Formats: sequence, structure tokens, C-alpha cells
Amino acid sequence: MRLLVDPTGPRLVRSRAPVRAFLAFAALAVLALLVQRAAGGGLSAAEVELHYLGLAEGEGLPVAALFEELHAGAFLYGFVLFMVGALLAVGRLAPGPRRALFSLAVAAAAADLAAPFAVVALHGGGALRVASTALAAAALLTAIAAAAITFGPPAASLGGGRGARA
Repeated sequence: MRLLVDPTGPRLVRSRAPVRAFLAFAALAVLALLVQRAAGGGLSAAEVELHYLGLAEGEGLPVAALFEELHAGAFLYGFVLFMVGALLAVGRLAPGPRRALFSLAVAAAAADLAAPFAVVALHGGGALRVASTALAAAALLTAIAAAAITFGPPAASLGGGRGARA
């Protein structure tokens, strides 16, 4: 937590390894969500509609299943956004682009969380769910990459070898 108050010198150097590990974990979690959705047909509008609406009227997912899906996504998105937002706050990105990137990631995650309810309410719109999945993943991975810039190798060692200092 001291890093977030004073992101300079020795604190930044000491935080590199654990922050990089977190960022790698966060990126893998977002990619795992994409793989899970792809495996379940979530990257096809027709498959999404079949999943949420079923083949016949009344055959679709019950509301409780929609809320369970919301819960899983909210946990992943909330966790990643909270941590990446804090890391972006101490990062190298200028305040304007940082706010825009974080706002986009939050809005995309919120849209993805609401998309299943929209598909059911609209009795269609599977493409909305596919688009929200892609946008949320892209925005989160971009925010993770932006945070990683600060916690990557120090500028002095980018061109150096073993002798470069951290």
C-alpha cells in the first residue's frame, strides 16, 4: 500500500515482481474468461441467443442463472478493475488518457455484465453479448498493459544486459 502513496525509487523497484505477477494473473483470468465463453459458443450471436433463450418459449435460462453469471463476471471484473485502477493511478500514463482508458474499461465491463439481461429482455441481440465480451476483454487487457508499462523493466535496463540495475 505504501507504493500507492509514494510510487518512487526503492518502493517502485521492490514492487515490480509482485505487481508483474498480479498483472500476469489478471491477464490470464481475462483470457480464461474469453476461452470459456468461446468454448460455450459465446462468440457466436446465434449460440448466445440459443443459450439464453432456448429453442422454444420458456426454455431459456431462469433469472437465477442470469444472476449467477452476473456474480462470476462481477467478481472478475471488479477485482481486476480495482487493482488495475490503483496501479494506473501511480503509473506513467498521463491523467487524461488514464481516465479515458479506465472509464472505458469500467463501461465495457458494466455493459458485459448487463448483456445477458438485455438478450433476454430483447428476445434476441446475441451480437450485443458477443460485442460486449470482446470490448470488455480488449479494454481490460489494454488497461493491464498500460499498468505493466510502469512495472516492467526499469528504463535504464531496457537496452542493458545483466549489468543493468533495477
